[in-house]
Amino acid sequence: MIDFFMIEQKDIKFSRHAKRRMKLYGISEEDVLNVLKNGRKEIAKDGKIFFFHDIKGKFKYPVKVITAQGDKVLVIVSAYPLKKRRKK
Repeated sequence: MIDFFMIEQKDIKFSRHAKRRMKLYGISEEDVLNVLKNGRKEIAKDGKIFFFHDIKGKFKYPVKVITAQGDKVLVIVSAYPLKKRRKK
């Protein structure tokens, strides 16, 4: 499992798709880092890691951040608020 210390040791890159989604939904880089640091993690079969976190006062639903991980780089693939609340 990935932890925030491991994330801090990597360069974080934002894909073009992620930057466009962030602009569309008003998600800042600080919001993404908050989700990575405080969010719940799920690992997909393809190796991507999903993070979910409520950002109180800014979004109605939790924000989902999708990442792909390399040796020295963590790529933010996408970021967007969920349309429905996820069950825990």
